[in-house]
Amino acid sequence: MKRTFLPATLIILVAMTPALIRGQKGQEDRAIVGVTPAQVRWFTPPYYTDGRQRAQLYGDSSQSGPWIDRVKIPAGKHVAAHTHPQDELVTVIDGTWYVGVGGAYDPAKLKGYPAGSFVLIPASIPHFVAAKESAVIVQLNGSEKFRTDYVEK
Repeated sequence: MKRTFLPATLIILVAMTPALIRGQKGQEDRAIVGVTPAQVRWFTPPYYTDGRQRAQLYGDSSQSGPWIDRVKIPAGKHVAAHTHPQDELVTVIDGTWYVGVGGAYDPAKLKGYPAGSFVLIPASIPHFVAAKESAVIVQLNGSEKFRTDYVEK
């Protein structure tokens, strides 16, 4: 009896798992959700004082849990050297995004990544970013609360 009970239990659990997951996430009425560029809602967080804007596409980057945000940097602007406690996963959506490594902004160290590029900046690496000739839009995603620690004041 014991030998057939365990396999039968495992089969039932495997069959039930997708339904349990859907129920926990509240996805009984699942549907495709799409956002066109015109529907992206840009805002300026209080900690952006340099013309940048942010848009939350999925989740909330100020909380734990999965999230996807976009950041728009105006042409000719840069972000001072900083770090993040988690890896920074960046996809360039529009324009050319420039990234340099170091504890202080240095235009000579910038490397350009055109639209379509993916950039991984490991946690705790001091870096700085810029938009040169045109505005740039990048998409960030993560699963932990997003935090920026500036090393350059």
